[in-house]
Amino acid sequence: MHSDYASDPRHVRLGLARDKFQSILSCDTTYSIWPLVLICYNLPPWLCMKPSSFILSLIIPRKSSPGINIDMYLQPLIYELKLLWKGVVAFDAYNNEYFNVRTALRWIINDFLAYTMLSR
Repeated sequence: MHSDYASDPRHVRLGLARDKFQSILSCDTTYSIWPLVLICYNLPPWLCMKPSSFILSLIIPRKSSPGINIDMYLQPLIYELKLLWKGVVAFDAYNNEYFNVRTALRWIINDFLAYTMLSR
Protein backbone atom coordinates (compact mmCIF):
# COMPACT_ATOMS: atom_id res chain seq x y z
CA MET A 1 0.00 0.00 0.00
CA HIS A 2 2.87 2.40 0.82
CA SER A 3 5.57 1.25 -1.58
CA ASP A 4 7.66 4.41 -1.05
CA TYR A 5 7.85 3.60 2.68
CA ALA A 6 8.58 -0.09 2.21
CA SER A 7 11.28 0.47 -0.41
CA ASP A 8 13.77 2.16 1.96
CA PRO A 9 15.07 -0.03 4.83
CA ARG A 10 16.20 3.09 6.71
CA HIS A 11 12.60 3.97 7.55
CA VAL A 12 11.79 3.15 11.18
CA ARG A 13 9.25 0.52 12.22
CA LEU A 14 7.92 0.84 15.78
CA GLY A 15 5.79 -1.13 18.20
CA LEU A 16 4.07 0.39 21.23
CA ALA A 17 3.81 -1.53 24.51
CA ARG A 18 1.77 -0.44 27.52
CA ASP A 19 1.46 -1.93 30.97
CA LYS A 20 0.53 -1.01 34.51
CA PHE A 21 3.36 -1.02 37.03
CA GLN A 22 3.00 -1.08 40.79
CA SER A 23 5.82 -1.91 43.16
CA ILE A 24 5.46 -5.33 44.83
CA LEU A 25 6.92 -3.91 48.01
CA SER A 26 4.15 -1.35 48.27
CA CYS A 27 0.95 -3.10 47.19
CA ASP A 28 -1.12 -1.00 49.59
CA THR A 29 -0.20 2.29 47.86
CA THR A 30 -2.86 4.41 46.23
CA TYR A 31 -0.99 5.10 43.00
CA SER A 32 0.33 3.25 39.98
CA ILE A 33 2.50 4.04 36.96
CA TRP A 34 1.51 3.41 33.33
CA PRO A 35 4.61 3.40 31.08
CA LEU A 36 4.32 3.47 27.28
CA VAL A 37 7.38 2.03 25.58
CA LEU A 38 8.30 2.21 21.90
CA ILE A 39 10.21 -0.74 20.46
CA CYS A 40 12.27 -0.31 17.29
CA TYR A 41 11.84 -3.30 14.99
CA ASN A 42 14.62 -2.26 12.61
CA LEU A 43 17.10 -3.90 14.97
CA PRO A 44 17.88 -7.63 14.90
CA PRO A 45 15.48 -9.79 17.00
CA TRP A 46 18.07 -10.52 19.70
CA LEU A 47 18.65 -6.78 20.15
CA CYS A 48 15.23 -5.15 19.73
CA MET A 49 13.74 -6.90 22.79
CA LYS A 50 16.53 -5.91 25.19
CA PRO A 51 15.55 -3.23 27.73
CA SER A 52 18.46 -1.07 26.58
CA SER A 53 16.77 -0.77 23.15
CA PHE A 54 13.39 0.34 24.50
CA ILE A 55 12.32 3.96 24.11
CA LEU A 56 10.36 5.17 27.13
CA SER A 57 8.00 7.59 25.41
CA LEU A 58 5.44 8.33 28.10
CA ILE A 59 4.81 7.77 31.81
CA ILE A 60 1.30 8.22 33.18
CA PRO A 61 1.24 8.47 36.99
CA ARG A 62 -2.31 7.82 38.21
CA LYS A 63 -4.23 6.58 41.23
CA SER A 64 -6.23 4.31 38.93
CA SER A 65 -6.60 3.46 35.26
CA PRO A 66 -6.45 6.51 32.95
CA GLY A 67 -9.55 5.18 31.18
CA ILE A 68 -11.05 7.55 28.65
CA ASN A 69 -8.67 10.32 29.80
CA ILE A 70 -5.74 8.50 28.20
CA ASP A 71 -6.32 10.62 25.09
CA MET A 72 -5.02 13.65 26.97
CA TYR A 73 -1.73 11.86 27.67
CA LEU A 74 -1.40 10.38 24.17
CA GLN A 75 -1.89 13.63 22.22
CA PRO A 76 1.81 14.66 22.17
CA LEU A 77 2.91 11.13 21.19
CA ILE A 78 0.31 10.93 18.40
CA TYR A 79 1.36 14.37 17.14
CA GLU A 80 5.01 13.28 16.93
CA LEU A 81 4.15 9.95 15.27
CA LYS A 82 2.11 11.78 12.62
CA LEU A 83 5.00 14.17 12.05
CA LEU A 84 7.43 11.25 11.72
CA TRP A 85 5.09 9.48 9.28
CA LYS A 86 5.26 12.51 6.96
CA GLY A 87 9.05 12.42 7.30
CA VAL A 88 11.88 14.43 8.77
CA VAL A 89 15.33 15.12 7.38
CA ALA A 90 18.05 12.90 8.83
CA PHE A 91 21.71 12.30 8.04
CA ASP A 92 22.95 8.89 6.90
CA ALA A 93 26.56 8.74 8.10
CA TYR A 94 27.30 5.52 6.20
CA ASN A 95 26.35 6.98 2.80
CA ASN A 96 27.29 10.56 3.85
CA GLU A 97 23.95 11.99 2.69
CA TYR A 98 20.75 13.55 3.98
CA PHE A 99 17.49 11.71 3.44
CA ASN A 100 13.84 11.90 4.47
CA VAL A 101 13.28 9.30 7.21
CA ARG A 102 9.75 8.15 7.98
CA THR A 103 8.43 6.22 10.95
CA ALA A 104 5.39 3.94 11.19
CA LEU A 105 3.72 2.50 14.26
CA ARG A 106 3.25 -1.13 13.20
CA TRP A 107 1.37 -2.56 16.18
CA ILE A 108 0.47 -2.15 19.83
CA ILE A 109 1.36 -4.81 22.40
CA ASN A 110 -0.82 -4.95 25.53
CA ASP A 111 -3.43 -6.91 27.46
CA PHE A 112 -7.15 -6.81 26.64
CA LEU A 113 -7.96 -4.09 29.19
CA ALA A 114 -5.38 -1.79 27.65
CA TYR A 115 -6.53 -2.79 24.17
CA THR A 116 -10.01 -1.38 24.79
CA MET A 117 -8.52 1.76 26.34
CA LEU A 118 -6.00 2.46 23.55
CA SER A 119 -8.35 1.53 20.70
CA ARG A 120 -10.83 4.30 21.43
